[in-house]
Amino acid sequence: MILLIDAGNTRVKVAWLKPGDTRRSAPPLSLAHEELPGLAARLDFAPRRILASNVAGKGVRSALEHASRIAWDLPIHWHDARDGQDLLLNGYREPARLGADRWLGLLGLLRHVRDEPAWQAGSPCILASFGTATTIDTLAWRTQGDGTRRAAFIGGLILPGAALMARSLARGTADLPLAQGEPADFPTDTDTAIASGIAAAQAGALLRQWRLAADACPGMPPLMFVSGGDWPRIQPELRAALMRVAPGRTDPPRWLDGPVLDGLASLADQAPFPASRPGTRPGTR
Repeated sequence: MILLIDAGNTRVKVAWLKPGDTRRSAPPLSLAHEELPGLAARLDFAPRRILASNVAGKGVRSALEHASRIAWDLPIHWHDARDGQDLLLNGYREPARLGADRWLGLLGLLRHVRDEPAWQAGSPCILASFGTATTIDTLAWRTQGDGTRRAAFIGGLILPGAALMARSLARGTADLPLAQGEPADFPTDTDTAIASGIAAAQAGALLRQWRLAADACPGMPPLMFVSGGDWPRIQPELRAALMRVAPGRTDPPRWLDGPVLDGLASLADQAPFPASRPGTRPGTR
């Protein structure tokens, strides 16, 4: 088995590939950071290789390496935006500084769409991840100098996640609560006003990128994919916004339960593996 690990700021997701498989067959296992010492006990197999991504800092990296060493005496091969350059063009100004989670998530998205007729015909693809931070990134085809075309990451947004927005308002103001309300069109109480504002900001950012991608590829409606634990808070607002501005012009967003894990799976058959690398550089997302 090949063990795949996505260490995020809030949770760690774990999945695996069976020998000979190119796609994982089971939903990811989700662990809190404090549960990492018991990782091996949650699995019914001993992996032969471990591929991982980390944006959660040195403490989480160390906990995972210690758990792997004690349980299996295996190194962890850490991956970031320096890997998979043959699979996807990286349009970041400094490509190596693109966050590992964003890059691997895009490799995972490409894995899902590469055989879809709409993508092959030229529709751009957007991946929105609603986690501790919200990231909204776009893939599109780019024609090379020799006339061939390649899939490319053309850019994206980073903004505070929905829960982080709510906590920042509660901590940064004297009178506003940690809102627990549900979004509404015209809120008439403070909790609902905050919840509605947060949902509108998150959905509005994704709608902005959808419009820009649609303008960049006329006649090819962008495909949207979403992930992350805060998606249920955003879903009704986004669906309503799409119905208002683009009725019948786009399919509903599709859920991906582990795009970073799927990106790691894309790298699983690439050898030899690089030496274990330091964790994600501070400030890179």
